[in-house]
Amino acid sequence: MIYYKSSDFTIDGLIDAKKIRCFVIFSAFGEREADLLCSKINIIKNECNDLVDKIIVSHRRTGNNEDRTEIKLKDEFDDVCLLNCNSYSVPDMNDEPGKGADMRRALYFCHEVLKAKNSDCIVFLDADVDTELFRSEYFYALAGPIINAEVQFCKASFFRKSGRVKKFTAQPLFSVINHPMLNDLSQFAYPLSGEVAGSFGFFASAGFAQRYGVETALLIDAVMQKIIIADVNLGYYDHIHGSDDDICRMSFGVIRTYLRKLEDYGVISLNENSAISNNFKRTYIDENLEMRRESDSLNEIIYEPLQKVIS
Repeated sequence: MIYYKSSDFTIDGLIDAKKIRCFVIFSAFGEREADLLCSKINIIKNECNDLVDKIIVSHRRTGNNEDRTEIKLKDEFDDVCLLNCNSYSVPDMNDEPGKGADMRRALYFCHEVLKAKNSDCIVFLDADVDTELFRSEYFYALAGPIINAEVQFCKASFFRKSGRVKKFTAQPLFSVINHPMLNDLSQFAYPLSGEVAGSFGFFASAGFAQRYGVETALLIDAVMQKIIIADVNLGYYDHIHGSDDDICRMSFGVIRTYLRKLEDYGVISLNENSAISNNFKRTYIDENLEMRRESDSLNEIIYEPLQKVIS
């Protein structure tokens, strides 16, 4: 693990060192992020335009018609690739939704349309980061170690007051099993951040999880493949907060993906007819002091590496 601060990189220095193409992919959902998204794109275009070869917005509609996010993007930018993930076809995928599924669709788009090479830099950024905290370093400091050919995968870290899933699920979970290949999991300062960068070759070799487990699956593939990894401190951070119900589902997804990936790699095995469940079951007392039992089916696909599709 190599640790960096955003101050270790400058835009001019990276432009001078740049020998590969660099693509930025924003993940956006519905209309709630339209203003946030366009603000971030403007910051990157105004400050880092010579460093970016293409900006792609991986967008999922919540309805059937063109939404405000799409309209605003088309009105403000004529050079941003807008990818409608509701209908974009990948050979081994159906129309299943999910952040990880749409990230994988965007990677396939980079290969098919932008002709991405294995050495090209891909930077994934979330659209819902607080605009007041978003800075161009969120892009170029993550891209820096890839552009300088120092690492193959970078994870962003931050100071953030919240981060409940990180503090109460991911970090305790990643310390539970001692295994020489897994030690780096506990070394990430913010393991579940959506801001990541890597070579196209690494991302094409990874098994993307469909929904809540996408970050966990990427981390495990990175450490198990023994690639060179970086943690990049980007400073302060915040985004649109999820509800407690969302946090519970996300925690379930992180734990399940962790166990599934370790089982796939042969690190753990389940015996006595046991299996990893897709059902999130809970019992609690509600505000009316009544007993409640609920169960949600949270099935999540972990896709085969994209390189098997594009090779």
